[in-house]
Amino acid sequence: MPRELRYYSFAGLVAILATVLTLFWFYRQVAIQGIHELAERSNLTLARSALGSMRPDLIEYLNATLASRAIGTVHPELPAGLAESIRNLMQDHTVVRVKLYNREGIVVYSSRHEQIGADQHSNHGFRAAIGGRVTNDLIYRDHFNSFDGSTEDDNLMQTYLPVQASPADPIQGVFEVYTDVNNLASQAERTEFVIMIGALVILLATYGAVMLVVWRAANVIEMQQRTIRERSQTLEVLSAQMLKSEESNKKKIAHELHEGLAQTLSAIKLYVENLRSTGTEDAGGPQSVGAIIPVLHQAIEEVRAIATELRPSSIDDIGLLLTLRRLCRDFEQSHPMLRIDLQTPLEEGDIPARLKITLYRIITSVLDDMAHTANGEQIGLGLWRDNMTLTLLINDTAPEDLDKTAKPLANIDPQLSAGLARMEELTTLSGGTFKASYHAGGGTTLRASWSVEPEARPDRPA
Repeated sequence: MPRELRYYSFAGLVAILATVLTLFWFYRQVAIQGIHELAERSNLTLARSALGSMRPDLIEYLNATLASRAIGTVHPELPAGLAESIRNLMQDHTVVRVKLYNREGIVVYSSRHEQIGADQHSNHGFRAAIGGRVTNDLIYRDHFNSFDGSTEDDNLMQTYLPVQASPADPIQGVFEVYTDVNNLASQAERTEFVIMIGALVILLATYGAVMLVVWRAANVIEMQQRTIRERSQTLEVLSAQMLKSEESNKKKIAHELHEGLAQTLSAIKLYVENLRSTGTEDAGGPQSVGAIIPVLHQAIEEVRAIATELRPSSIDDIGLLLTLRRLCRDFEQSHPMLRIDLQTPLEEGDIPARLKITLYRIITSVLDDMAHTANGEQIGLGLWRDNMTLTLLINDTAPEDLDKTAKPLANIDPQLSAGLARMEELTTLSGGTFKASYHAGGGTTLRASWSVEPEARPDRPA
């Protein structure tokens, strides 16, 4: 896996975890707010209802505690009616604690006896309630209770209510009720867990799908890059081979001109100079003229051969197919031990004009090579068109060996592959694809294919 892909995979996983934690925190805040609003309404309704039923007894008791404090005596016991009302209130399983404060902030009663007598005048809830405001606060388990200055063991909703005979009368004390919100908190925690797991599963599934797509895309890109590298290397090799081949062709033409045509013309020149020096140039006898004609004929044939090798005019005059038949006939005459099986089930108009000279050069170069390396007595040469594909097939493999295992030519014999590099070079540079294979029984099969657009087909000759 590429380093960039590993990096983005890790970064994506970290982003997913961060997203899940963010969602968890966000939902928790929303859940806490919801629990707070629900518990606040429920607890306030419960506290007001309880305070309304015990208000007269509670005011009387609070006044009594102030009087007893003034004379330095112990706080009086709860009146029977007030104690009964508190017991009835705490029979509701949601109410877990009740506290009473007098005007000075002293806890005159608490369902937790160790808290009775504590001075809570600095308690924020008490100070708000003694000022006439109803105060609520949600305290989570193991969190610090800023109102009471302690850590709670349960999830509680605190409600502070001012105690007064009527809205116009002075406040005599504060009534505090603690209700249990463990069920709401547990439900919220379960929902948080389910949402967190669900979000994690969904995001991980999305992450997996994205990584699969990225992985496949990376593989495709890697394959494309490898193909581009291989093709670039092939083009570099072909360019070098093309330069070498071009230089070789120039050298060959120069040799033919110098050793062939130039020698023939030199011979004619010497012959004419000899006639002139002997004084027989004016005789005009048939013997003197007849001696020059064969030499001139040889020079003409040499020029034609060189011109044909550069570009045979017959391709433009009579077409590629007839030129190939003539080429095969001349090849068989030059190599009596070899026969060419030419198969061309197409018409001249089926061959794009841009590929005619390329096909001709490929066939001539391969035939020249196979003339020295042919495995059998026959060379198969086929050219056909199938829909939008033009295919050239050349092989010198015996028919009984065609079914045997074939391997890529480059993996078997680099020297033999180099001998047929001209075909690969011309095929690739003309936009085609080249394949070659070597058969176990001997011989090679060469295939070149080109994609041909219908509109590129020239008009057929009349």
